[in-house]
Amino acid sequence: MPNEVKVDGPLAPSRHPGHIPSETLLFHLPKSKSAELKIHASPSDGTWISTYDAFSAFIWRTLSRLRAPVFQPDLSAPLFWVEAVDMRRRLHSPKVAPRLQHNVMAGALSSTAPAITPTAAEVISGWPLSKLASYIRQLTDSVTQEALDQTLDMVSIVRDKTALNMRIDSYPPMSILQTDHRDANVTSANFGFGTPTTYRHLLDCMTPGVFIIYPPRDKAPESNEGPEFSITYEKGLKQALIEDPNWNQYFEYRGVDAVEACERRSFAPEES
Repeated sequence: MPNEVKVDGPLAPSRHPGHIPSETLLFHLPKSKSAELKIHASPSDGTWISTYDAFSAFIWRTLSRLRAPVFQPDLSAPLFWVEAVDMRRRLHSPKVAPRLQHNVMAGALSSTAPAITPTAAEVISGWPLSKLASYIRQLTDSVTQEALDQTLDMVSIVRDKTALNMRIDSYPPMSILQTDHRDANVTSANFGFGTPTTYRHLLDCMTPGVFIIYPPRDKAPESNEGPEFSITYEKGLKQALIEDPNWNQYFEYRGVDAVEACERRSFAPEES
């Protein structure tokens, strides 16, 4: 596209002032509990949802319920949810090579998806869990090669594409960005001294609301090991999540996964 018809992108957003210090917590969803949760979240009319839809809806509901009394969002307004969608299985012209390195992904945003976005009240309790899970399925299914082509056409007129980078912590507290690493299959790689049991996406700056899903540590059919969830969550609220009885019906706490290691000048000093 000729440079003279291109436009400048938006200014880089700043971190939202409402955020408070966070750390990353690691949780485990056993295989048996994952199956129970999917049954619990499945629509009564037989509409199909995936296990991903079920645990995503449950996570969104539980964390929103526990955070709402602190951050007091407008319950009539929508909450922001974005998920990274694996395009390896969705690109068809041409298809993606199975072991292509780096990301092949696109984002599904609640603010731009064709589905009706739930309000905070509906996420917390107003909708049945099955309806929230079906909403996640609609979001994921809305990301196709055709939709991605349209997005690329729109961003092609922007000179500096990095100006379009989305910063999740520029959104209000209770916003969520979830990315699923299970199909990356990193643990199948042999580096000459054996295959790894698991791996981590290392971070030094904690961004509240960023959730990473890791594959099970043991993929043997007889194992009850399920996916692990690295959830960046407010430090002052973590105990309520760790001890929440509804959450503990399904998820097991495995400890702190990461802590803040970079300076945050926008933070007020923590009380001792």
